[in-house]
Amino acid sequence: MSDGAVWALAVVVLINTLFIVGIAVALFILNGKLEQLTERVHPLIDKANGTLARVEAMTAQVSERVNVVLDQTGRLVEDVTQKVETTTSIAEETIAQPLIGAASVMAGLSRGWDTYKAQLAKEKGDSHQ
Repeated sequence: MSDGAVWALAVVVLINTLFIVGIAVALFILNGKLEQLTERVHPLIDKANGTLARVEAMTAQVSERVNVVLDQTGRLVEDVTQKVETTTSIAEETIAQPLIGAASVMAGLSRGWDTYKAQLAKEKGDSHQ
């Protein structure tokens, strides 16, 4: 190998070495920046985890309260339904039964009146003959 080729090879090795050293320095700087970023992010992650824990606790409390309200609403609906049925039954007994009786009396009076008028008409008809 000639002296020029050896020098060319040495220059190529030197350039590659400088390139590798440059990459190593860049990676070292990048690693430092990533460590700084990680140090800044950890408190934020801790805050987010704390907030998430509080939200989960609040959600559990709200869920319990909603279940209590739903149970109370269900019982209230059952009570109101029972009271409406009772009121309807009482109204039916107190209003409908006397109305049926009154209607029967009115029908009887009407029938009696019709019979009385028919009897009067028959008596008048017999007295004219």
